[in-house]
Amino acid sequence: MSRFSRRTFLRGFFLGAILPLLRPIDGMNFIHHGHLALIEPKARGEKDIASYFRGEELRYQLRFLWFNPAAMGRVVFEKAKGNQVYRATLEGETSGLIGWLTRYRRDSYTSYMEVIDGGKRFRPLRFEEDIVIGEKVRKKITFFDYGARKLIKRRMNRRGLFIRSEEEIPDGVVYDDFLTAFYNFRQGVYGEIQRGKRYRVRTIPKGGISTIDVEIATKEETRRRHEEGNNRDREYYVTLFLDKEITRSRTGKIEGWASKNLVPIEGAIEDVVLVGDVRGVLTGERRLS
Repeated sequence: MSRFSRRTFLRGFFLGAILPLLRPIDGMNFIHHGHLALIEPKARGEKDIASYFRGEELRYQLRFLWFNPAAMGRVVFEKAKGNQVYRATLEGETSGLIGWLTRYRRDSYTSYMEVIDGGKRFRPLRFEEDIVIGEKVRKKITFFDYGARKLIKRRMNRRGLFIRSEEEIPDGVVYDDFLTAFYNFRQGVYGEIQRGKRYRVRTIPKGGISTIDVEIATKEETRRRHEEGNNRDREYYVTLFLDKEITRSRTGKIEGWASKNLVPIEGAIEDVVLVGDVRGVLTGERRLS
């Protein structure tokens, strides 16, 4: 249960439905949830896609059952070393009683990406996954070798040794890790953002072709959803379709609200096995100049 409650949930909302959590950080000036509309991204006419997101930081809280918050986390986009190389990082940690039960599990996902297609999209170069549970550490690194058309995966085993494997990248295919896809989606790389439209994202394969489908509600559906509660900053109602084995739910569906800038605000996975409804909410946002 603890493995699902954060890892799957974090991945899900990044493509337009949910996200987790962030603990307040001393010295940071965050705009809180009730004022998200005050933060505007840079114009889409900037030099490249990186200019649109540079300096963005989001924080979230996650809850389920009577545990609130059950976890906290943040996602940051920044310049990395190297020409036109950028880094996106998602960090999360369980808290409170759930933290104690899960030995204060910490997950960290980092994507190093480059800008291609004349500044129009990101392409991943390296994707790192780190999980710390008590004294146990799990690590996996995926390298994208576009020259050789290879995915090179290195996974740490229980003895701390890395096991290497390779997979071919088909011609004309770009595999986006979920962090790269989060920013590409928000910039319209997979198609212009439109109500009533469905998008398909090709992700790092696991035993075959892997895709994630994202659907933005129609005007009529959005209006109906608005009638159900507070509408402040809620611009798009987004549904994410994943394999039921990934979400460990009855439908494999994740849904929730995003702002007009496609920042995930809140969302839920319903009927998760042994857990029930799992919900996440955006608690703060900032953008460096």
